[in-house]
Amino acid sequence: MKFTRVLWVVIFCALSCQTAFAGWTLYRFEGRDYVSLDEIAAFYGFPKPPPVDAASRLAAAKPSRSAVTASSPKNMTRAAMATEFGLALAEIADPSVRPITLDSGALQLEVTLGQREARINGVKQWLAFPVREEGGKALISRLDLSKVIEPHLRPELIEGFQPVTTVVLDAGHGGHDNGASSRYGYEKNFALDVALRARKKLEAQGYKVVMTRASDVFIPLEQRPAVANRLPNSIFISIHFNSSSSNPDARGFEIFSMAPRGAPATNDDGPRERDLRAEPGNAMELPSAALAGSIFHSLLGQVPMEDRGLKYARFAVLRVCTVPAVLVECGFVSNNEESTLIGSPVWRVHVAEAIADGVENYKLLAERKQRPKVLADYRKTGK
Repeated sequence: MKFTRVLWVVIFCALSCQTAFAGWTLYRFEGRDYVSLDEIAAFYGFPKPPPVDAASRLAAAKPSRSAVTASSPKNMTRAAMATEFGLALAEIADPSVRPITLDSGALQLEVTLGQREARINGVKQWLAFPVREEGGKALISRLDLSKVIEPHLRPELIEGFQPVTTVVLDAGHGGHDNGASSRYGYEKNFALDVALRARKKLEAQGYKVVMTRASDVFIPLEQRPAVANRLPNSIFISIHFNSSSSNPDARGFEIFSMAPRGAPATNDDGPRERDLRAEPGNAMELPSAALAGSIFHSLLGQVPMEDRGLKYARFAVLRVCTVPAVLVECGFVSNNEESTLIGSPVWRVHVAEAIADGVENYKLLAERKQRPKVLADYRKTGK
């Protein structure tokens, strides 16, 4: 299918900061608007990206596959690979496709034709729609520009921030719901331990901290975000650990915030009718994305782990939360190496403290418009 190209001479106000843009060229594909990476680069002060080469164009047009599936049959479909290896369909990527990297010195953006996986300021970020190509140019969906790229490149321009005085910590599972398990114990206990340790540091920093559960009890999903919804100037952080029954090698941190209206969840292959429905959590989708970014950069910067990315979902605790909300997956209990780490109280202290540091950086963003520290900042200072 071909794109149709339209030169807009009216104001282009899609970006989260509500700044006006005139004269952007929009490309239309499957009912969605796209913007060229050339124009994005010019706007953010990046060097002009190179023309898309033939190898990347051809590779992006083929069914892609993850490096982890190198031993799979050549005719295995992406869906079959995802099931076989316990991956999201969006994570089945072709390592032969060369990324396009933009670096202004202060900001970094990396995208790859045909893929939803990007990198912003050194951290993996999942787009709603694959990067496309037209006339030798890489094209990014307008939704991804406004809901993913802009708020992570210029979080200080997000509107709708509120002061942060209260942190609601939600330890996943509990009671009869054990969650995932390893030889070291249950997810419910690891999550509660991290939450309690994070509470200690946050309270020392002056925050009011409210726990959805402070002991081994079961709390229904809908009651968890309701705690935060009742508290002014609060944020909500749900703490979990991951597991894969089909891929023992799956590992790393990932974090979820509310999927923008009209965007598929990261773990969905494409948009569904329900994605067009406005949910309570959509009112806070940009502050939530900023909170996710602040915590995730802190985690990766202080606790060396595999980067599985900033992702989007419509989990119940995100969907009905009317304050900034994220769900953190703190590693895989099903991975032998990571389960050993997760079983260590010392390691869980590091995770809890990194989450608390991410909260503090978000507070500075929300209240002072101070950009949160990114991965490179942590690597420079060592903390």
